[in-house]
Amino acid sequence: MDRDETLGKERIDRELQEAGWSTDGTFSEHLSIGESGELCVLVHRSTWEADEPAYELYDVRRHVSLWVREVPTPEKAAALLEEHGETPEEE
Repeated sequence: MDRDETLGKERIDRELQEAGWSTDGTFSEHLSIGESGELCVLVHRSTWEADEPAYELYDVRRHVSLWVREVPTPEKAAALLEEHGETPEEE
């Protein structure tokens, strides 16, 4: 990773932690992951330096996801996934 990518990743990790998510550096060259119980926020590498970042909320137990523009708290993510979550499309 170059310096800009590192700074972008550090900013994303800090946002996740401030919103109440745990980060552990898993897959750190490709994405940032925030975890809280069965919920995750996935932040893909392409988002680290984007002007308008996108965050993927994911419920591991229910296998549903939702894209959002701001990092929610785990409680808000659970409510959003309950109301709007959909099964991710196969690639």
